[in-house]
Amino acid sequence: MGSPKNKRFTSFGKLGLTKTLKFVAFHVKLEETSRRSCPPLIALMPFKPVHSYTRTRIADVVSDQIRALITSGALLPGQRLPAERDLSEQLNVSRPSLREALIRLESDGFIQAAARSGFVVSDVTAPLVSAPLAALLSQHPTASADVLELRHGLESLATGYAAERATATDLARITEAFNALKTAAIEPKRTRIAEHDAAFHLAIADATHNLALAHVMHGLHELVRESMLTSHRLVDYDNDVEANLLAQHQAIFDAILARDPQRARDAAGAHLDYVSTLYRDRLPRLTKPEATRYPAKNQNPETTP
Repeated sequence: MGSPKNKRFTSFGKLGLTKTLKFVAFHVKLEETSRRSCPPLIALMPFKPVHSYTRTRIADVVSDQIRALITSGALLPGQRLPAERDLSEQLNVSRPSLREALIRLESDGFIQAAARSGFVVSDVTAPLVSAPLAALLSQHPTASADVLELRHGLESLATGYAAERATATDLARITEAFNALKTAAIEPKRTRIAEHDAAFHLAIADATHNLALAHVMHGLHELVRESMLTSHRLVDYDNDVEANLLAQHQAIFDAILARDPQRARDAAGAHLDYVSTLYRDRLPRLTKPEATRYPAKNQNPETTP
């Protein structure tokens, strides 16, 4: 008979998590093999002008080029495409042809409409993994510990790769994300700390230049954010604990800037081991019925539905 932990992972497997993680592991190994014989992809690949004399429909050529940029990792999940006029000029195509290509890409799930017009690259794993698991966690709060174990594996891997592969642009984005997290951590109410915590780890995932890993981390974004929100809520935003968490993020940040993969992995592992201790010591109290019915007086606004 399997242990309770195995039974919980069996439940996750029914939701598609096991297959997704096997997919990640396979493609990480595949990328490592190909990296020995192929140069790494640059972070941003320019759009190439489309020649009007091609026999293929212009919209097909445009959609194929953008799809290739997405699948190669040159365009990352959540990244906004240039404005329609700018993109049509870069591609040297008419705006009607560009619109047709964008509609096709949206229909195929590669891009989605942005809040303020335009399009962003879709998180292809989110509908398959994050949404079902988020629904599961809403009914079983103790399963958050399993998500933490998942984060331990993915984030340790991502942090080590980022220390090895981050470009100057990647480091600038990681620095910006860390500064935002640091600012949120020292604010009295800490209203957006979980959001900035998740954004910092996503910036690190983008710097791995590993397509499978980046897409899975972005697909799990909401789930990771909820896990981080639970972590901060467990300690009721205690000043000493929040200071420890910030110091751990500082260690991760410093190791990446120093381009020290082992130190970066160790820092990420130590951080998540610390959070695991918080879960083990405090989660049972949080999941009691009275804790749900009567939240703490100084409950952070971010935790309110």
